[in-house]
Amino acid sequence: MALHERLSLTQLVELHYEDIKGYIQRKAGSAVTASDIVQETWLRAARHSTKQPERPLAYLYRTAANLLLDKQRHDQTYIRHFGDCVLEEELECPLAPPDKAAGIRQELEILADALGDLPEKYRAVFLLSRCEGFTLREIATQLDINESTVEKQIAKGMQHCRARLLGTRSGIR
Repeated sequence: MALHERLSLTQLVELHYEDIKGYIQRKAGSAVTASDIVQETWLRAARHSTKQPERPLAYLYRTAANLLLDKQRHDQTYIRHFGDCVLEEELECPLAPPDKAAGIRQELEILADALGDLPEKYRAVFLLSRCEGFTLREIATQLDINESTVEKQIAKGMQHCRARLLGTRSGIR
């Protein structure tokens, strides 16, 4: 009785793991796929409860090749039916990572405090410009002030906010 005939199928897979993997890798073109197929071959061998096949090593190679063929057919079917779909786990999360989100929240709090520090007229001009998107002329008309005054107040408001974000104080009050 030959050595291969005395070993269980799982022992044969373990003994010939690299050979079977190389065979499948050449057919599949992927080491990852080959590893997965050999693992599945081992599982099939472990569940094999009938008598030992006449040619156990050939049986294992054929099992691995059939598993690869099944996988390739499955992949082709998936692509044909769902190829244009994006899986949920493939989507990029639109939320910032927690550490970055905490930094953003902190900056927003600093900016809110900085806006609160601005004199009422400066704050109104700044918010109309930066939050509402009004033009200099629209702000000047709405607040009944000169356009150059609007421009100066926006610039001072920007300087104040920038200074607060950098941790310094501006002279605006």
